Amino acid sequence: LDHTQVKLIIIDSITFHFRHDFSDDMGNRTRILQAIANKLMKIAKSKVAVVVVNQVTTRIRNGMSELVPALGESWAHCVTNRISLHWSKESRNATLLKSPHCKQQTVQYIVTK
Repeated sequence: LDHTQVKLIIIDSITFHFRHDFSDDMGNRTRILQAIANKLMKIAKSKVAVVVVNQVTTRIRNGMSELVPALGESWAHCVTNRISLHWSKESRNATLLKSPHCKQQTVQYIVTK
């Protein structure tokens, strides 16, 4: 990374470009996503935080529905930490779903100005 002042990169939304444009060529989509993930991991190793926003979709199995990352399993395996932001009744919650160092847990948060 040539810009030494950069400490955070946010991509919102990685999903937008891949959900519809590549629906007929999943192999190519997977290769491109993997290349992007590899570049972002390389950037993250240079002490730059990388946040990538993904959408969720509903998967139905055995008559039960669950929310899953929209880009599928190949993308899900690329991420180091996964946090789900969601509502529970009247509160906003962040749930740590995947981390190599922390157990799964949920905390409430408040959005201010």
